[in-house]
Amino acid sequence: MIQINDDLKIYFPLKLKPREQQIEALEKLKFSFNNGLRYFLAGLPTGIGKSYFTVMLMNYYKNYINKSAKFDILTNSKILQEQYIKEFPFIKNFKGRANYTCDPHDTDCAKGFEICKVIGPHCRDDCPYEKAKKIWQNSEIGLTNFHLYNTAAIYAKKIIEGRDSNVLIVDEAHDFESVFCDFISTSLSAKSLKNYGFNLKEIEDLDRTINNIKKIDQFVGFIKNQFINDIIDKNHWLEGAIQKATPKLRQEYSKYISHGETQKARFDYLITEYEKDSKNWILDITKIKSDKMYSGVLLEAKPVWGNNYIKELIFDKYDHIIFMSGSILDKNLFSFITGLEPELTYYFDVPSTFPINRRPIYYLKLGKMTYDEKKETFKTQLKYIDKILTKNKDKKGIIHAGSYEFVEWLQQQYINKRLIFHNPENRDEMLQKHIEADYPSVIVSPSMISGVDLKDDLSRFQIIIKIPFPYLGSEKIKMRQKTNKDWYSWKTIVDLIQMYGRSIRSHEDYAETYILDSSFSDVLRYNSKLIPTWFSDAIKILKV
Repeated sequence: MIQINDDLKIYFPLKLKPREQQIEALEKLKFSFNNGLRYFLAGLPTGIGKSYFTVMLMNYYKNYINKSAKFDILTNSKILQEQYIKEFPFIKNFKGRANYTCDPHDTDCAKGFEICKVIGPHCRDDCPYEKAKKIWQNSEIGLTNFHLYNTAAIYAKKIIEGRDSNVLIVDEAHDFESVFCDFISTSLSAKSLKNYGFNLKEIEDLDRTINNIKKIDQFVGFIKNQFINDIIDKNHWLEGAIQKATPKLRQEYSKYISHGETQKARFDYLITEYEKDSKNWILDITKIKSDKMYSGVLLEAKPVWGNNYIKELIFDKYDHIIFMSGSILDKNLFSFITGLEPELTYYFDVPSTFPINRRPIYYLKLGKMTYDEKKETFKTQLKYIDKILTKNKDKKGIIHAGSYEFVEWLQQQYINKRLIFHNPENRDEMLQKHIEADYPSVIVSPSMISGVDLKDDLSRFQIIIKIPFPYLGSEKIKMRQKTNKDWYSWKTIVDLIQMYGRSIRSHEDYAETYILDSSFSDVLRYNSKLIPTWFSDAIKILKV
């Protein structure tokens, strides 16, 4: 057990004065170290200063725990990465290949890497991606995002082994297990086969097989006995074609090769883990919109839980792990989801310090957005959406749509030039359009629950059309409910709190939140123990 005896109460290597909540959190962290605990859950809402607290705890750790310690910091988006390095340039940042430029082939490093493997010149140390990787691997404090880190932890272990860090710091930790599960999930549809470079005849043949798969064992069997070989054969053909192709086609072929290799690694992992524990894997089958040529079936093989995999692949490599989020909510539940031993875990949270009058939540009971009631309720909601937009005619805002179905309904039934819509492919582009718009635009999205910073005038109001209940049509969600009955409520409230936080980003910021789904009453009635007081105190019920 570590014993820490010191009189110094705060370690803040910056000129700014630390906040009271940051000091309190560090004292709790020291207590957890003193008591031999490995995991520290820091419930820190927006505005507490998680990045500054991160610097404080690292400084403390270096002074009193391990002078030669190395740290890995993970965030859930590239946007947050940029914020970290802007505030703390001494942190070394690392991104995926696609974020660096391959000069020899006038493309990004992801495509250039595949071209270089086939026709040269081979990637050298002056490759910007390789440079950034080496700096990150050798740095005292390394920063990257969930996506790249999970890819490396699962499919390219040598990248992380080169770091050999002591402490892992996970920011926006409520999303970590979900993102991890996405990275070990695999999918197939006729439409997706184009990304491998298959021709029309090959896609037609594979489409017939895909359409007949109904169970997870059939899916795994098809992948193992046929599809992996199809990927290997296609990549061999593409490698040969690259040598004779024009520069433009080389980039296209290299994209197919890169996608095939990435997906093959995922399929290999699926086969290995399914054979170890088939009960933890399910197949979600979704009917999707399709063109006339192919069937509209999407097959997705997913783990029910990622907890055991995360612990083995990631957490066991570190001496201490710190999780930070404004929506951890429950120690035992979070520990189960993430794969922690509760007896080695300390949980501490602080309330939001934002003035309550700057962040009101207006609840309008307009009807439930359940499957049977949603059409009728949406008609009622449209009237109030119009009233809210009229009230805020000179202000930007966001409408949390809940699903692309409701996005489509809004596009069809409510014509307003202020609204900016997006699809899964152009999400970031449309968000940037909203940010740069010189008029009071309103971004409409089903997927900006977290990781989006709509500070100050970028959003002075937000509308929540539907309470973000997990989708019960998913086999994975059903199995999660079956194996841990509390997870469903936890996930709902986590996403609701994250939605709430998109538009109120600092003590000086302000925004109104409107909840239009009467199912919110059920959330409040049955899950009060999970809802933070600072959230519930902001709720005002409006008569309609």
